[in-house]
Amino acid sequence: MKVLHVLYTNKLSGAENVAGDICMMVDENFEMAYCSLNGPIAAALADRGIRFLPLASFTYRELKKVIHSFSPDVIHAHDVRATVLVSLVAGPIPFISHLHVNNGDMNRPSRKAFLYKWAVRKAAKVIAVSDSCFADYVYNQDIKNKTDILKNIIYPNRLNTLAAYDTNDYTFDFIFVGRLTDQKDPERMAKVASEVLKAVPSSQFGVIGEGDMRKAMESVFEQEKVRHQVTFTGRLAYPYKAMQSSSCLLMCSKFEGTPIAALEAMAFKLPIVSTPVDGMQDLVTHEETGFLYADDANLSRAVVRLVTSEDLRNEMGEKSYHLYTKLNDHEQYKMQIEQLYREVADQSSLIRRAEVPS
Repeated sequence: MKVLHVLYTNKLSGAENVAGDICMMVDENFEMAYCSLNGPIAAALADRGIRFLPLASFTYRELKKVIHSFSPDVIHAHDVRATVLVSLVAGPIPFISHLHVNNGDMNRPSRKAFLYKWAVRKAAKVIAVSDSCFADYVYNQDIKNKTDILKNIIYPNRLNTLAAYDTNDYTFDFIFVGRLTDQKDPERMAKVASEVLKAVPSSQFGVIGEGDMRKAMESVFEQEKVRHQVTFTGRLAYPYKAMQSSSCLLMCSKFEGTPIAALEAMAFKLPIVSTPVDGMQDLVTHEETGFLYADDANLSRAVVRLVTSEDLRNEMGEKSYHLYTKLNDHEQYKMQIEQLYREVADQSSLIRRAEVPS
């Protein structure tokens, strides 16, 4: 069976890692390909041994050519933009829509929410990465009968395969990993981090990722006179050595599904300090595997505690890893994904046979 994963972005982040992990983990009965705009994602997919079918532009015509060439049995569209385009192009090919993030503009009658409602009518199935991702979608009643909740996992073999690719050394005391976009609230994170850096003048903060809010973060660090303690690495395809060198992962997100960066941190025994948004409440047990706080002062104090206490971060890191091993059942996830592909393909085949005149 052939499965085509369609994504909009051309850089590696959460949803891209999920799609890549699925391509790596499914068995030999499935031929997988990954399709998105061309860019840095190409090298990341090559390192994973995943077939990449690049798009020159994210348009009907370009995607139609890829579909015609690859001839998939099932299309797996990741997030809203890909779902909308796939709904226009797929024709008789069944597709799955995968919602990765509990976006604020999907929680109200917005243009984006309505476009998704229109496009997903044609989807055979919907995957939501968290209960809230489905429950908070303003038109969730329209998709409830075709939606499965399938929380993200990470494929351990990916970490094992790629961890050695980064030959750099890092001296970060705490880090952030992800896109510098409004969802992650970078300005707030910069304020929280600044208080840590002032409290522990020898400490260093690593910002691993890129996005249009980097300058806003830099302005905060400059105003707080701690810019010299902050390193912006840009996007790292393999941030694992940076995770291994750190005391904790800091997150100040406004909303989350099941963030891949958090799961990766747990796999490397890294405690997490985060705002108590939906997906993070499943990944962090407050004051056991990390800290969940809604206010900046407690977020800063929690990071300071981990940066300055080796015993505390070792204890929490071990508990975080133990929780990860319970949550990250990649074999069960693999079985569910493969079964979903078979069901969607079989249903489509039955429908097509029923439509053939006797």
